[in-house]
Amino acid sequence: DEVREIGYPAVVKANNGGSSVGTYIVNDRKEMDEAIKAASVYDDYVVIEKFVKGREFTCAVLQDRALPSVEIVPKVDFYNYENKYKAGATEEICPGRCTPEVEKQMGDMALKVHNILGLRTYSRSDFIVDKYDNAWFLEVNTLPGMTPTSLVPQEAAAVGISYEELCEIIVNDGLVR
Repeated sequence: DEVREIGYPAVVKANNGGSSVGTYIVNDRKEMDEAIKAASVYDDYVVIEKFVKGREFTCAVLQDRALPSVEIVPKVDFYNYENKYKAGATEEICPGRCTPEVEKQMGDMALKVHNILGLRTYSRSDFIVDKYDNAWFLEVNTLPGMTPTSLVPQEAAAVGISYEELCEIIVNDGLVR
């Protein structure tokens, strides 16, 4: 049984979608079965991953360049749907509070995944940084949120790119391809 190899706690999530919809942290077989059933509502395929305890970060790629990370600090639980969209539920710190080595590790991984998948213009990769400063890649967002307060615009602002300029870069890059 593959779950025995992963162990508990584990993360169960719908393969498609976003905003952590259909994502559950489970601690035993009963919770696993319930989470698989619940995640299956959102997709026919379910991903089961080892739970990695640590701090949450995200790192965007814009035109083949990794932007500064954002550290995501939910006040309760993990960065689930409610914590993403409820005002004041999460603190977002950009650039993230990590060593330059960890920042480079996340940026390099985000860029590598972006290129391997053949993504264009921009993407955003999510990470957990454990207590030993190892960055664990979780997933890539191929169409991340783009409101003025979303994570990619925060990262762009950290390198002097305004929201308007970011939108212009994305549109112009799309027109060239």
